[in-house]
Amino acid sequence: MAVKTAKRLMTSKAALILLSALIAFSLLSVLTTSVKASSGVACQTTASANNSGVSELATYTVSVKSIGTAPLGALNISLPGGLTGYKNVQDLVVTTGNWTGTINGNNILIYSSVEGLTTGPETVSFTFEANNPIISGNYKWSIGANENASVSGLNGPFDFNDSVTYSVVITSIVAASLIFLIAAIIAFANTAVNRVLINYFVGWEQYRVMQKEMNEYRQETMAAARANDKKQIEKLKKRQSQINSMQSKMIKPQMVQLGISFIYLIVWFLVLTPYFGARSLVYLPGIGAIPVVYWYPICSFFLGVLGSRILGIMPIEP
Repeated sequence: MAVKTAKRLMTSKAALILLSALIAFSLLSVLTTSVKASSGVACQTTASANNSGVSELATYTVSVKSIGTAPLGALNISLPGGLTGYKNVQDLVVTTGNWTGTINGNNILIYSSVEGLTTGPETVSFTFEANNPIISGNYKWSIGANENASVSGLNGPFDFNDSVTYSVVITSIVAASLIFLIAAIIAFANTAVNRVLINYFVGWEQYRVMQKEMNEYRQETMAAARANDKKQIEKLKKRQSQINSMQSKMIKPQMVQLGISFIYLIVWFLVLTPYFGARSLVYLPGIGAIPVVYWYPICSFFLGVLGSRILGIMPIEP
């Protein structure tokens, strides 16, 4: 009786092992059928657009050509980050075979339901509309391909992986010029207001005289300190109260001007930055692309200094 029981257990275990093996082989067979990989898969991809300007609407054309020994059955093209507003992605134009194209996130998935794309002059191409990235630079498109000519081929793995780059550049100086003009108007208007305030609080001629005396005093103080001339230093200290009085009088226009200067911040933060965002406006060699958040203060600073130089107004050091 015990022997029979042992035989039954052995038979059950053998059947279980056989069943598990059959299931495993079946699953492996399904996976092998769906993958159908070949090391001879290779393709050549080109990407172009009718407009390469930053943040501009462009029509992209992507073409794929088989250059390997095995036909192409499925393609996964990862679009570069920054492209927005995809339109008409389903407008697939195929020169051969029966192909289907869909989009999933930033991936365009293409597969054939027949023999695939063989080596030769045949290509599969498609067009779609999108807004270019807002930052200039080189953007990479990644391509994966395999031989499986069915929708299951999109599950990968891909036997061939490649990439193609496309450049997005600053094609117009209108935006940068407009910001430069706005900065120039504000800078020179600000300097003109400063001139009016100087006339009101100090008087222009007296301002120029005091400005000259203060510059001379600073130069003499620095020279005496470098030479360690104690007598000259003591002599200059006697004039300190007079210089402080001049500074106090000359700084009044600047204090009033400080409140008016907030117009720079208002235009910068509340108007230009929200409108242009991170869009590249100019490109400086060695630095790279510059958006409005940097371009406007750069323009304002240099134009403000230029306006002050032209009108002879320089900051008074406290």
